Amino acid sequence: MKKYVLLLLTALTLFAENPKSFAALGDVIYDNVETFKQLESLPVMSPYNKDIEVYIKEATAVKKMGFALDAKEEGVVAKEYLAALRKLSAKHDKVIQFSRSSFSEAIEKEDAATVNYMILNGVIDPENYRSELINFYEEFGEDNNLSGIVAMHDEYVKATTIDTNATRESQATKDAREKKESIARFEATLKAKDKALEDSVAEEKAREKEKVLATQKEELGL
Repeated sequence: MKKYVLLLLTALTLFAENPKSFAALGDVIYDNVETFKQLESLPVMSPYNKDIEVYIKEATAVKKMGFALDAKEEGVVAKEYLAALRKLSAKHDKVIQFSRSSFSEAIEKEDAATVNYMILNGVIDPENYRSELINFYEEFGEDNNLSGIVAMHDEYVKATTIDTNATRESQATKDAREKKESIARFEATLKAKDKALEDSVAEEKAREKEKVLATQKEELGL
């Protein structure tokens, strides 16, 4: 009984892992199998369900081949396994392309549930649709569950607030500088007027002095 349980646990562990051979290519292919299964439930993906089913079936078979290659079982050739991986990789990319096309369609049709589901599902990188998703959230987020976009939108709001505050601070600095310059110009004008007044008074005094001297000379017959 213990031996049976041990074998079962070993089998489950192997199933949960990926083959070590050509892992750089295989991991991407196998890790998205569960994700693609979830996509089959979306109405927007229904035209591509057959392609997804074929991909999942072939991925399961090729994965078994990979484990057999890791175990160095007789009859399993590395070259054949690599060829199978490359063929499967092309189908994987095709499903990704279908998903992206369907995601853009969901945004256009204002299908909030599908948009949110596909983001949470992980097959769509929301960063590739940042501006569209921020606009989408601001328009439909209040009435729909868009939990997959909340963090992105919060980050956008925070960044926008910082930029706005910086702009306000910059404007305040500009206003203070302009006010200071205006006061300086006003004070300079006042000083100029005072100087002009002083000069005119001095000039008038000089003329009066000259006039008095001239009168005195005249009286003295000089």
